[in-house]
Amino acid sequence: MLNLLKIQDYMQKATRGEVTVSPSAIMDFAKECEESVEKQLNKKRKFSIRMSGLGRPLCQQLLDRQGIQEDMDYNALFRFLFGDLVESVMVLIMEQAEVDIVAKQKPVKLTLAGHEVTGTLDLILRDEMGIEKVWDVKSASEWAFKFKYTGYGGYDKIKEDDPFGYVMQGHLYGEATGLPFGGWIVVNKSSGELAMVEAPDWQAEDRKEYLKDAERRVKRLLDPDPKFVKPFKSEFETYKVKGEVIRTGNKILPKICSMCGYRSHCWSKSQLHDKVTSKAKATPKIWYDVLKKKAL
Repeated sequence: MLNLLKIQDYMQKATRGEVTVSPSAIMDFAKECEESVEKQLNKKRKFSIRMSGLGRPLCQQLLDRQGIQEDMDYNALFRFLFGDLVESVMVLIMEQAEVDIVAKQKPVKLTLAGHEVTGTLDLILRDEMGIEKVWDVKSASEWAFKFKYTGYGGYDKIKEDDPFGYVMQGHLYGEATGLPFGGWIVVNKSSGELAMVEAPDWQAEDRKEYLKDAERRVKRLLDPDPKFVKPFKSEFETYKVKGEVIRTGNKILPKICSMCGYRSHCWSKSQLHDKVTSKAKATPKIWYDVLKKKAL
């Protein structure tokens, strides 16, 4: 991809001291950092249906709408700030590398189920063929960068496990602008490596399905009295002995629930404990719904 090569070439030159950034570009970057700090540290809690969150598990959104307080780990603040700052740095570098940026931080809106849903897309880029596409900037862990976004990962891999609704978000931005969804510009937070993960050119069927699902979700969120039913069930913990699957008698939370900020609302008796079936030297901890046996 030409744009990725442009970015990498510019960054290589920057490491050799061969570039100069204008004072105005630095001021723009500083302003974006200021806005990020304001957004993350002076949060005002107010529920709204946004394109960036509509693809998240519907149960989370319903609890948010009810005013249930999300219990976030303290380090979430740094994750959110890092994400914002990485995005700002990435845009600065792309502008200096003369990537053809048509629009950035563009407010958009789309009517779904009779309701106006808003959002703010990251970037619209024009590629070497003159085609404009919507792109989203993401920062990723070492594991996610290697196994979700690159390597055996990519668009289809993200679709398989998308708890944050990234694919729906991209297609909603695309539909709101009448443009194709280009994909994700991803920064590895550990190594600083970059990747441009492309969405497929043939995406009409996907967009149709995601829009249909988005309509369904908006209807549910607008229901004046939505009955909340916990959609996920705990799973039996098992291990194998000579090929035979054996249950420990414990039950573990689904992965999506173990990462959820509303976990204590749905799983009030859950316990974080060393994984009973693990044989690793550094035993990982997991969330248990039922913990009858604490060791094998």
